[in-house]
Amino acid sequence: MRYRHIIKDAISRRKVIELRYKDVTRRVRPHILGYVGHDELALSAWQISGTGVGWRLFHVNDISELAAMEQGFHGTARGYNRNDPAFSRIIDRI
Repeated sequence: MRYRHIIKDAISRRKVIELRYKDVTRRVRPHILGYVGHDELALSAWQISGTGVGWRLFHVNDISELAAMEQGFHGTARGYNRNDPAFSRIIDRI
C-alpha cells in the first residue's frame, strides 16, 4: 500500500515525516499506523508544523506526498495512548 513502508520505517527509526494532507504541508512525529473505521489505513501523529501543533489522525489515502526526514525525535508526545481506541487494528507503533 502506498506510503506504508515509509511510515513503518519512520516509526521504528523515530524520524519526522513531512507530508501533504488536504493541500497543506505538515511535519509530524509518527506514533501509530493502523486501521480505523471500515479498514481505512491511518496514521496517528504529533503534528509539529502545518496547521498547529498537536495530535492528528491522517487517512493515508488522503496523503498526496510523504517523505521521511533526517530529523529524529525521542520518546513519545504527551498524551500518547499506545492502545488508541480509534484503531481497530494496529500495524506498527512506538
